Amino acid sequence: MDLKTLTQTIDNVIRGVGNALSWLGLVLVLIVCTSVFLRYVWGVSNLGFDELQWHIYSLCWLAGLSYATVEGTHVRNDILYNRFSRIWRLRIDFWGHLLLVVPFVAVALYHAWDFVSWAWKQNEGSIDPGGLPARWIIKSALLLGLGLFAAAAISRSIALAVDIRNLKKARP
Repeated sequence: MDLKTLTQTIDNVIRGVGNALSWLGLVLVLIVCTSVFLRYVWGVSNLGFDELQWHIYSLCWLAGLSYATVEGTHVRNDILYNRFSRIWRLRIDFWGHLLLVVPFVAVALYHAWDFVSWAWKQNEGSIDPGGLPARWIIKSALLLGLGLFAAAAISRSIALAVDIRNLKKARP
């Protein structure tokens, strides 16, 4: 498998996960509306609904990191960046991924592992009455999200290196 096929495969998996999880946005809206209706119309508050909202939002946010990286829609300061030549923009992106994103994800994954494994060992649940019983599930999503983000950063770094190499070859 060549590098282009590898990066496209990784990117397609991340896009698929992102597209599938994007439907959770609709679920989130329905849960929020139900929670508001119950609270303000019937005077019933349900902490489980509130925690479920946080969990769904967290899952979407974590998956969104990798999706935005693959699509190139992440936040960046474009004031100076857009004035650079294509080769310099590729170099900035490449070194930014290699020196900032990949080490950040590696450190985050390293620390998240203990955080998640402790939650599994303790069968951690909400400390609040009426909260969700299995908090370790959403904590496990941290590993999934960071793993996807690491794959996206590595895939993007490889694609940028290939683009830089091809641009250098194309120069006379």
